[in-house]
Amino acid sequence: MKTFDNNPNKPEPCSNSRQKPASDPVNPTLCQRLISLIRPYVPRVLLATVFSLFVSGLNGAIAWLVKPAMDKIFVQGNYKYIYLLPLGIIVLYILRGACSFLQSYLMRTAGMKLVRDLRDRFFSHLIRLPVSVISRSTSGDMLSRLMNDVGALSNILSQSLREFLLQIPTVIVLLGVALYRRWDLALLSFTLLPFIALGTRFLSRLVRIRRKKVQEYLSILTHRVSEVLQGFRVVKIFGMEKVKDCQFVKENQTTYRQMSKVIRLREGTKFLVEALSGLAVAAILGYGGSLVADGEMTPGDFFSVLTAIVMAFAPLKKLGGSFAQLQETLGIFERIGHFLDQGKEESQGQRLEGLHKEIRYKKVSFSYPGTDTQVLREIDITISAGKIFAIVGPSGAGKSTLVDLIPRFYNPSSGAILWDGTDLQKISLADLRHQMAIVTQDVVLFSDTIYENIAAGLSGKTTLEDVKKAAKIAHAHDFIAALPQGYDTILEERGLNLSGGQRQRIALARAVLRNPPLLILDEATSALDSVSEKAVQKALEEVMKDRTTIVIAHRLSTIIHADHVIVIDQGRIIDRGTHEELMENSALYQELYKTWADGSEKIC
Repeated sequence: MKTFDNNPNKPEPCSNSRQKPASDPVNPTLCQRLISLIRPYVPRVLLATVFSLFVSGLNGAIAWLVKPAMDKIFVQGNYKYIYLLPLGIIVLYILRGACSFLQSYLMRTAGMKLVRDLRDRFFSHLIRLPVSVISRSTSGDMLSRLMNDVGALSNILSQSLREFLLQIPTVIVLLGVALYRRWDLALLSFTLLPFIALGTRFLSRLVRIRRKKVQEYLSILTHRVSEVLQGFRVVKIFGMEKVKDCQFVKENQTTYRQMSKVIRLREGTKFLVEALSGLAVAAILGYGGSLVADGEMTPGDFFSVLTAIVMAFAPLKKLGGSFAQLQETLGIFERIGHFLDQGKEESQGQRLEGLHKEIRYKKVSFSYPGTDTQVLREIDITISAGKIFAIVGPSGAGKSTLVDLIPRFYNPSSGAILWDGTDLQKISLADLRHQMAIVTQDVVLFSDTIYENIAAGLSGKTTLEDVKKAAKIAHAHDFIAALPQGYDTILEERGLNLSGGQRQRIALARAVLRNPPLLILDEATSALDSVSEKAVQKALEEVMKDRTTIVIAHRLSTIIHADHVIVIDQGRIIDRGTHEELMENSALYQELYKTWADGSEKIC
């Protein structure tokens, strides 16, 4: 994926200042979206709820049995029951453990299903976004959202909701036991519950805000690693190890500090519940102990209430932690929701088949989203069907941007582009892009077989013989056949187990197999050696014959034979004509030609 580092939060190497990512406002429909996200897993959650209720009932039974155990065995001296007590405890704990296991398994696997399905949805949405949206994000940010953010959402089911289903009924049952045994003693402990609820709510909101910032910093870290891996050779040759190391250490430290704040707030919630629980137990011991001493309460009742309250505060502590964790997850979900709200490309429109007359630019101007700088200014050109149309100009003149408007990677800021008289924005995107193939200097190959890379988008619709034929035209068949696995050879990331020229020829074969009405060549032979270039140049001449071809900054040998050439500089067309006409009338074209002829560099 081509990425653009537009991250406004990126610091200068080893600088001490850093702009923090801004937090997004809370989406009011967040809870609705969350419910919609969980809805497919409701059957599994309901079954887990049943087991949660069993666990809660068994916890209540344990607290309930304290009174008869204390009164009959230890107070009344009926020691014959002492042999049944261990057996009863074993049975209750085994049943509780089994129900807890089943509940946990169902909720955790539901969480895994949620992550699986949401990653599918995220990736499906990602590849259908416009190029203009993707170009505003880094690959690290996309990877962080897909892997880190989506992965963290499993906590909603596997931990947060699981704890709510398990602990809330347990607290209710245990407090019910305490109320039944001695209501005034139980109510004494309830006085602290509002403080627990309010404190937990306040701290959890802070956790949510901090967690969003942590995820933003994690995306920056992911981008840093991705950036270094992609440019590893550049880092080595220019001795940038120390600079990049320093950048990463600085940002990693910032991420650590943000995560530390999250942990402090999360653990602070637990501390609050722990401290208030201690106060409740102390009050019960003091008041309850005095009742036992005055004979107003049996030891069995007292210890039954005490056991129920102590057992109830344990799940209350877990609920506090789970609520804080849920707030963290909601903060993460806001980031994912913001991404999923990005509109997909609209593919509907008129059907299109072939190019019969021309592609025409009418007063086309363009500025990249979020900027006021015009990259193209009032472009008027006509690209006739079946002809070779060349674009030349200095680096940064807007040549590639001009062509990127044809497949609608971007839309013009003003003006229109017509395909046989029809505005591109009224044509089906799928049909439009099916009419063209693009071969660029920056060859993109995928970690798949050579066959799949050449058959890109046509797998299952084409045969191996068709792929071989295309490879022969691109002069790629011989080196592919010499590989141990031939066309079944798996390419490494970006095809790095092949030479640059070999990668270029595979890209050419991919374009040849597509057999499109429009062929776009952007430095398509730049990575080839002189021998390979001559061979591929002959193949290109064959492929380009009677086919509409746009050549951007190509070798001069192709431009010389172009039917029409435009010279573009600073987003404007300054000259146009044939090679011969431009050599007579265009100073910039003459300069570009001289640069190439002197052998210092290719025409650019």
